Amino acid sequence: MNILEINGLSVEYYRGRKVIPALKGVSLAVEKGETLAIVGESGSGKSTLALSVMGLLFPGEGKVTTGKITYGGRNLLALGAEGLRSLRGKEISIVFQDPSSSLNPVLDIREQLLEAVEAHDTGLTSAEKNALLAAALDEVLLDGRERILSSYPHQLSGGQKQRIAIAMAIINRPKLLIADEPTTALDVTVQKEILDLLAKLKRELSLTILLITHNIPLAYERSDRIAVMHEGELVELGPREEVFRAPKHAYTAALIESAKIKERK
Repeated sequence: MNILEINGLSVEYYRGRKVIPALKGVSLAVEKGETLAIVGESGSGKSTLALSVMGLLFPGEGKVTTGKITYGGRNLLALGAEGLRSLRGKEISIVFQDPSSSLNPVLDIREQLLEAVEAHDTGLTSAEKNALLAAALDEVLLDGRERILSSYPHQLSGGQKQRIAIAMAIINRPKLLIADEPTTALDVTVQKEILDLLAKLKRELSLTILLITHNIPLAYERSDRIAVMHEGELVELGPREEVFRAPKHAYTAALIESAKIKERK
């Protein structure tokens, strides 16, 4: 069963009078319960795909020109701003690559987690809200609960901030989690911890994960299927073993060969 279907999606960005095609008729489906990795170099359209699903393209800077995004039988592109807000963070959540820019520097962590909860449920008691916050921190394996909740983002490490961003993303129990380069801004030792955490949450919360990365070996290790983006087009899609064993597109083969060269070095 598919949880998300994207059909013929095209997106353009605008820089003055210049029109820049970012996505060109992309079609793919995300199966419920899987981890689908979207792989490609910078500018290939990976993040634009994620922003389109979330309804986060900035008006005036870019827009969907053609296509359809279906989630739970609903065309997300036809919902309007209010409809998308009701789904965002509740049914579909996203974790960005840089936790320092995704967290508000002037609010403590308690306030930010509460904002995520209250955006979708204003009828909870204080005890119920505190229980949700405690559970979220436990799920992302953050110790020292009260210290963390009273901290501001600048008082936390990069790994701690990304765990908070993940806690905010899962606190309302979404079904689909988009992880957009979630480890790029982190130290190598912390990257594995965050990826292991996402795998744990997938199992425990029955999540479906759309993992966006430029790292094709990481995609192989952490996904069920791999979709390869190149210059705004989807050039390959298949089970991870099949993509690595017999890539159909020259660009995919080049990515794999490049990764092998780096490993040998």
